[in-house]
Amino acid sequence: MIKVIAFDFVGVLVKEKDIDLSYEEDRLERLFGDNISDSSYMEDAKDIVKSEDKTTFIVKNIINKLYEVKNKGLFNRIKTKYPNIKILIATNHVSYIRDYIYNNFSDFDDLIISSIINKIKPNRDFYQYILDKYNIEANELLFIDDSIRNIEGAKNLGIETIKVNTDTDLVLEIENKLDKNVDF
Repeated sequence: MIKVIAFDFVGVLVKEKDIDLSYEEDRLERLFGDNISDSSYMEDAKDIVKSEDKTTFIVKNIINKLYEVKNKGLFNRIKTKYPNIKILIATNHVSYIRDYIYNNFSDFDDLIISSIINKIKPNRDFYQYILDKYNIEANELLFIDDSIRNIEGAKNLGIETIKVNTDTDLVLEIENKLDKNVDF
């Protein structure tokens, strides 16, 4: 029985807009991804922008102009049909993504960011963190991601998964999975 759904962020909940970035912005954006901590991100970023304050400002600006929410009503629709399901956003990202997420999403229960918990997908400890935090078994977690390596990392622990592609009807896929695995 699924008790928790963990959604990846980029590629699942948001898409990247086709925008022009400055040289600095482009280089800083390329550092997004498998961030084990903000300090490691800043260490890499100091070769691009010397000031940490300026880097933080630029990164927040990139986030706000780069991402576009794909399905604004997704979490509400899930919570309406399955009120006991916990919804998480679980992303490999820098912590500066928090403001964007809280300003653009509601109806979710938790936000798990790699740079805050110091664990990254597809490593086992990232998924184990979720299982331990919610005191659930692997088959009680539905993990949704667009990266095959992250999906495989979750599957290796026995976690239920949905691999998102550009043509995936996410609502239908989730409902199909939950209707088979949830007690109403």
